[in-house]
Amino acid sequence: MPPPACNPTNSAVSVGRGTIALGAVLVVGGGAALGYALTRTPDTTDAPARNAKVDDAIQKLDLELKTIRTTVEGRAKKIAIVTPVRSAITTDVPTAQNMVGEAGKELDFSPDSTEVIELVQIPTGQRPLSLLIMPPDAVKTTRQGKVGPYDELAGDQIILTHTVEIIPYYPDKVEAFKGYVTTSRRLDLKPAIATLSAAGVVGRFELAGKTLEIGVVPTGTALEDKPLMSIAGAKLAIVAPKPEQPSDGLPIPLVGIGAGVAGLGLLLVLIGLMTGKKRGADAAADAVAVRSLAGQTQLSGQHAVASGTPSSVDSSGPAINPHNLGAGAMIGRWEVVRRLGSGGMADVYLAHSKGEAGFEKLVAIKVMHSHLARNERAVEHFLDEARLAARIHHPNVVAIQDLGKIGNEYVIVMDYVEGVDLERLLTSSRTANRPIPVDVGLGILCRICDGLNAAHTAVGPDGTPLGIIHRDVKSANVLVSRQGGVKVVDFGIAKAASQAHLTVAGETKGTPSMMAPEQRVGERVDVRADVYAVAAVGFEILAGHAVNLDLAALAHLGVDNWPHLPLPSSLRPQLPAELDQILLGAMAFEREKRPADCVAFEAEFAKVMKQHGFATTDKDIARWVEGELRLLEPAYEGGSIIPRPAGSMPT
Repeated sequence: MPPPACNPTNSAVSVGRGTIALGAVLVVGGGAALGYALTRTPDTTDAPARNAKVDDAIQKLDLELKTIRTTVEGRAKKIAIVTPVRSAITTDVPTAQNMVGEAGKELDFSPDSTEVIELVQIPTGQRPLSLLIMPPDAVKTTRQGKVGPYDELAGDQIILTHTVEIIPYYPDKVEAFKGYVTTSRRLDLKPAIATLSAAGVVGRFELAGKTLEIGVVPTGTALEDKPLMSIAGAKLAIVAPKPEQPSDGLPIPLVGIGAGVAGLGLLLVLIGLMTGKKRGADAAADAVAVRSLAGQTQLSGQHAVASGTPSSVDSSGPAINPHNLGAGAMIGRWEVVRRLGSGGMADVYLAHSKGEAGFEKLVAIKVMHSHLARNERAVEHFLDEARLAARIHHPNVVAIQDLGKIGNEYVIVMDYVEGVDLERLLTSSRTANRPIPVDVGLGILCRICDGLNAAHTAVGPDGTPLGIIHRDVKSANVLVSRQGGVKVVDFGIAKAASQAHLTVAGETKGTPSMMAPEQRVGERVDVRADVYAVAAVGFEILAGHAVNLDLAALAHLGVDNWPHLPLPSSLRPQLPAELDQILLGAMAFEREKRPADCVAFEAEFAKVMKQHGFATTDKDIARWVEGELRLLEPAYEGGSIIPRPAGSMPT
């Protein structure tokens, strides 16, 4: 039999469909390449990561200096009240030296290799006399009776010194003698400088007219001052970090290739349609298929939302350009006033919304760094802060107004607090030797306890307790407003009984210097960890001295006499003696010895306030804050700040 006659229509249809299929594949592939090139998020990883690394290196140096400064000051004050020291200060050199070594142990302070201790006597009308210096070969640090801190650069070392007056033990000697103890420690700055250099810092360390270079500063380069809060007058003058700009532009080659392939595919589709001469219905069906494939390609370029993520805060608002959020830019329905700060996870902006009849409200908005939005764990960590805080309704907790996505950016909208964080107030008062009034300090502590108790007892929509524990209570996370309001903030690492992100067993989050021992070693924590941290803040407020209770740094001292702090009343005699046990007891090493919760802890403060006639209103706190801000302004732009951005995600 002869072969069947070829059906030209079927052949045309077959060829046409093949051409259409090939064209559709090319349209999809080219469209995918083109869509990726045009819609991809610019790579901004390098600049934010580098800038965060610089900030972390500076903060690490500041914390190390603060730790040593606190140690030196505390050491001098402890020595000054020891009875043998108060007796020795009115003797002579041979007698004082006979009180150490094999002859006697009364003054055996056992300084380490970086510490120097000196006792100085100043008889009335005579020159200072160094009675004792340990170690014996150390350089004398006599400061002519000038009390307080003194720090200086010596090559690539910094010497931190503190002098305290000693009151002679015998009353009849008080008029004839003045005594002083000076303690100092040396810190080798080479490791810190190496860390700063590795982080990309170029500039110099400056203190009291002396400098230590960090790398080589290009000629004519402007430097940005980074004051160190730990030491008065110390700062880093560094080459400003590069702005957070995209590291590359639009990939032109990829755009050209994608457009070319898609164009070729479209041409083949048209040829196939013409060649196949299909019926109108078939042709329409093929076109629908092509459009469907192209639509899938377009959708595939969109950012996938993590499970549980809220919907857009304001889906009708324009998309955010995170690289151009200056004054007047829009974040949803909020107009940016100015940028307030930046952290490892987010930038924070002051913004305002305008309503009918001239209504206007200021808010603080955290905008998560774009490069972190691709990290699902980072997103959940960021949003958990707002989810938890939004469940806490209390005047002593910063209120969350909204959270979610605007375009591709994750945001948290919070109440704006016109005031200053407690850490800056404490630092200012210590530097100027202006103790916080006892009644104001106790009032602030009671309000912190109230806010934390609201968090600890918060419930979900169904009434189930959330079991929130802040885990990072510190003075920097307490805001004090001009109106006298006290608000706890930054639930970025708070722990709840049920939440989206989980802490890995043994993972430590928080601030080590204020952290309860069980939290420091990664054990499970409860509300008594927050009680511990409030007590540490209370010690700083009432005693007027910074604390560093990092278990890792103090492990060599053991558990006995924990928390290894002097009695608050010995540092500030006007404090009621009852506060000694209240504060130090709440910082007990074993959590079972602390108050059961913030309600019980606040009740102890309230009892002292009642016994001694202390009563603190918001107006009292406001007057104190206003006085402090007058001294701080204009350094803090009118004293107006908002919560700091959440820190970097733990690794």
